[in-house]
Amino acid sequence: MTEDINKSYVQRYVDRAKATQSEAEKNNCLYRAGTQMEVIDCNGNDKLTSEQQQTVLDAASKLLGGQ
Repeated sequence: MTEDINKSYVQRYVDRAKATQSEAEKNNCLYRAGTQMEVIDCNGNDKLTSEQQQTVLDAASKLLGGQ
């Protein structure tokens, strides 16, 4: 499954999520990265809980080698 994940896409949205002050933009970016990695459901709901946010960040860190 990892070979199907677009790492540059995940990196771009994780970087944007970390750089923004907007909670809505952060959630949207993490939703995009999380659904790309298939660690959260792709259901259109980008209002992530703090646990979902952390799940996405942890998975991205593992995928991207701790970047």
